[in-house]
Amino acid sequence: MSDSNLTQFLTWEPHTSIETTKALIHNLIDAQQNDKGYHWCICLNDEIIGLASLIDVKRKIRTWTLNRAELSYWIGTHYQGKGYATEACQKIIKFGFSNLNLHKIIVAHAAENVESKSICNKLNFIQYSYEHDAFQKNGTWSDLIWYEKMEARDES
Repeated sequence: MSDSNLTQFLTWEPHTSIETTKALIHNLIDAQQNDKGYHWCICLNDEIIGLASLIDVKRKIRTWTLNRAELSYWIGTHYQGKGYATEACQKIIKFGFSNLNLHKIIVAHAAENVESKSICNKLNFIQYSYEHDAFQKNGTWSDLIWYEKMEARDES
């Protein structure tokens, strides 16, 4: 989590201390205990190489039922391009629909992040929006591409 190459397209900066990482872990645990996010370490040979999550879980807004979450993931730079994120996310999407009773999962990536675009395509997400100047990091505005996937419904 201290690799600056990893965080180029992520919402956080490289961790500079173990305290930063511990605080993150406590926040992830709190989110899970409150049905706001669910998180999985991606491991290879007993080493954590990434994290995948269902974040920003939204169940209801006033009278609307939403039951949706956002898929989020990262893989250490030395392990990227080997299918680990795709494999983990496939299982997490299934868990989200089957165990968390989600109706929709969304995901976004910075427009220039071609690796995440490939993952979204492999996971059969459908692009629904292109958001211009969605966020600023290090003084530069970037666009986001948004995708969605809905639970499979029995149409019979």
